[in-house]
Amino acid sequence: MATFEAGQFRIGLVGTQAQEMLFKPVFFDAEIDSLFETMVLVNNKQQIGYVGVMEDIMQLANGCGWTPRGALGLFERCIEVDEIKVNLELCYDEFVGTVYKQKLKAGTNQTNLEGTVFMQILMTRMVQALKKQMLKIAFFGNKASVDDAVNLTDGMWSVYIPQLVANNLVPYINSNSGTPLSAGDGIDLLTAVWENSSNVLAAVPEAQKVLLVSANVYRQYLQDLQNNGVSSAAHLTLLTDGTQRLSFNGIEVMPMYDWQQYANSYLGIQDANFVLYTERTNMVLATDIVNPVNQAMAWHDEEEEKLKVKSKFFLGFNYKHSDLITVAY
Repeated sequence: MATFEAGQFRIGLVGTQAQEMLFKPVFFDAEIDSLFETMVLVNNKQQIGYVGVMEDIMQLANGCGWTPRGALGLFERCIEVDEIKVNLELCYDEFVGTVYKQKLKAGTNQTNLEGTVFMQILMTRMVQALKKQMLKIAFFGNKASVDDAVNLTDGMWSVYIPQLVANNLVPYINSNSGTPLSAGDGIDLLTAVWENSSNVLAAVPEAQKVLLVSANVYRQYLQDLQNNGVSSAAHLTLLTDGTQRLSFNGIEVMPMYDWQQYANSYLGIQDANFVLYTERTNMVLATDIVNPVNQAMAWHDEEEEKLKVKSKFFLGFNYKHSDLITVAY
C-alpha cells in the first residue's frame, strides 16, 4: 500500500504485493528455474533430501510371508539461509534533474512515485540487480571472504566444489584453467567430463541434465563444431525467438557468461575453463519469499531529501547429492 502527503511519500509492499512485484520476478525467473530447485519457506535451516535409485526389488513369490528385498536410499543434507537486506538511496535533486522528470506527477504530487513509469523502472532495475548478484553468490559466494559483494552466503565454485574435489567425492577433470583453450579443446573437455561422470549421473535422462560452462568453453565448443562442419539439430538448435542452444550428447550446454569475470575477481583464476555437469534439480536455492511479513519499500525521505528503497529476505544455496556432480576447472 502507499501513503502520501505533500513532500512525503511511501510505498510499502508487504506479503503478496512484495512477492508479485519484486520476489517472483527474481526467484521464479526462467533462468533461475533452469538452474535451481527453489525452496520458498526456509528462514533458518532445513533438510533437503535425495531419493536414490532402487534396484533388484523383484523376487519369487515362494509361499506366504513378508520378505523385503531391495533398499531405498534416502540421502539428506542441510541447507542454511542467511538474512539478506537491500538498501538503496538516490539524491532527490539529482533524481528530478534526470530525463525521468517528465515521468513524474505534477505539482505537490511530484514525490509520489506510485503508478509512475519511474517506479516501474526503479523496481525493474532492482529486480535485475538482485538476480545478477544472486547468480554471482550462488556460484562464487563465500562467507569467509572480506568482499561484501560475495560474503552473504556460500556458493558452489568457491566453497562446495573445492570441498567435494578435495575429499574425492566428485569426478574432477583438470581443464588447465589459466591457459586459453585452443582448437578441439571444447569438444575434448566436454567429452572428458561426460565420460568421467558417476554411474548415478549417467543414468539420469539427458533432458534432466545440464552442462553449465564458462563463456570461453562455450565459445570454443561452438567453434569446434563449426570447424568440423557440424550444424545439425543434434548439437545446435535455433529457438523460435532466434536464440541459440547447444547440446552435447543430448545434454544442454548452457553458457554462464559471468563465470570468467567472477573466477578472476574472487578466485584469482584467469581463463577459467569451468564446467559443472549436474542434474537440473540437484542445486537448491532456499529462501522465505512466501513469508507474509516480507517487505519491499520505497519512499521519499523529506529530511535527507533522498529517495530510498529497501527489502529484506533470507537466501542460501546447496546441493542434494555429490553423485550428481562432475566438474572441470
